[in-house]
Amino acid sequence: MEKKFKITGMKCQGCVDTVTSRIEAVPSVSKVTVDLDSGIATVEGRDFNSRSVLACLKGTPYKIEPVYNEDPFPFFRSHKKEEEEK
Repeated sequence: MEKKFKITGMKCQGCVDTVTSRIEAVPSVSKVTVDLDSGIATVEGRDFNSRSVLACLKGTPYKIEPVYNEDPFPFFRSHKKEEEEK
């Protein structure tokens, strides 16, 4: 599975390295890619616990939150829009 997280507070490559190593230490995480410019961490692994990823940066100057980029109800939203246009 792959999940994305928004990381704030990173200012340099050292920050990226710290965040990356903290997330990599979470059980079942197999790959972490952190982009300094966007502040997005892409985390891959098999059945890793998102709460553990969120908790791994506690006590650091970085804040982390999940990125919800997929609409869980696309059919209902498109259907509602069609109804409103009638």
